[in-house]
Amino acid sequence: MTSAAPIRFGLIGVDSPHAPSFTRLFGNGVDGVVPGGTVTHAWKGEPASDFPLSLRVDAFADEVCGLGVTLCDSPEAVAEACDALLIVASDARTHPEYFRRVARYGKPIYVDTRFAPSLAEARSMLALAEASGSLVLAGSPKRFAREFRAALGAADAHRVSLTGPLPTQPGHPGFSWYGVHLVDLAVASLGSVATRSGKVTVDAGRPGPAAGQVAVTVDWGDGRVAIMSGEAEWNPYTRGRIETAEGLATFSIEAGPPMLVGLLEDIVESCRIGRPNVPLPEILSIVAIVEATNRSLQTGVPVTVGS
Repeated sequence: MTSAAPIRFGLIGVDSPHAPSFTRLFGNGVDGVVPGGTVTHAWKGEPASDFPLSLRVDAFADEVCGLGVTLCDSPEAVAEACDALLIVASDARTHPEYFRRVARYGKPIYVDTRFAPSLAEARSMLALAEASGSLVLAGSPKRFAREFRAALGAADAHRVSLTGPLPTQPGHPGFSWYGVHLVDLAVASLGSVATRSGKVTVDAGRPGPAAGQVAVTVDWGDGRVAIMSGEAEWNPYTRGRIETAEGLATFSIEAGPPMLVGLLEDIVESCRIGRPNVPLPEILSIVAIVEATNRSLQTGVPVTVGS
């Protein structure tokens, strides 16, 4: 890749609206909303019979093909044709296997929002990347939203309160589906779960602030605390309060294509300079907190992260 040429991105799994949205936002690498990249190839992915959103794959594949993307018959073919890869399959259960199939090419790989279903799988994916020299890219688009970044600022946060929709999908219970966005924002604000105390706890056993809401408290054990809440009905808004030594800042993010711009800009920049857009310890922390949250939701008692 040269700094002058647009990065050729390939889509792996296209049953997500991110597939056509990413393609449109990149445009042709010059005239798109996000310069520096273009989506050239895609692989549809392998739909799961127990995942209803898989039914969207043919419609989204037709849509990206209509935008000039070449459809390939395997993820390996996409990897051979492109400079960097975007695993945007909605079903997070497919991510580890898709990652395994393309990691050996040693190219940058973005894994969309739900990095892996389990901490063990996430660690295996990062080990594969290290062995092959692949640059790992990750993160919820909300982490890169301008509204959130402006509220976070440069000061160290010690407490965040986050509210957003918490719907689920088959195979993605608890916080495994939409709750990942809140966890990502919490980790982006407060850092990885590595602490001096060595013990981070998640408590999902308390009632939410309003009827029908879930509330989850993550305590880093060293003064950092995140409170995440929401209800099962989807709505487009994610809101938050960030407390630092300098004061309080608030933000509101509306889901939609404009929210994706910051993420894509960061992916392009990360590919150019060869650095992860999300620190690897934070990727593992997000997966670990989601796991612990789901266990706490099931048992009604606090759970130690990573235990």
